[in-house]
Amino acid sequence: MQPSPAAVEVRKDETTRLYEALIDEQVVGTLAYETAGGRATLTHSYVDPDQRHRGIASALARHALEDLARGPTKVGIYCGFVADYVQDHPEWNDAVDISRSTFIATRTARDTTSER
Repeated sequence: MQPSPAAVEVRKDETTRLYEALIDEQVVGTLAYETAGGRATLTHSYVDPDQRHRGIASALARHALEDLARGPTKVGIYCGFVADYVQDHPEWNDAVDISRSTFIATRTARDTTSER
């Protein structure tokens, strides 16, 4: 049985600069962030292969955006998944600054740039 997104707990670990997604107290996904000059940037997400397509990355993106959007500057987005999440949730457009030119050539980055 697959967990619903509500079963995913997300916590922020400031020591490792990761948002961690947990199911049954086990880390199943992460979203890395950096801070510099008062600006936070979401850099890379990862979800265990056997946990993908279950809403975990979306839960990470939503939690991180809710947390970081409270800051004084726009959140930088270098993670292809989070950029796609924002594209699908335009309510975040005013809170972020997406830099698609800096994406690593992952499948997500290629898919989103090929349509433009």
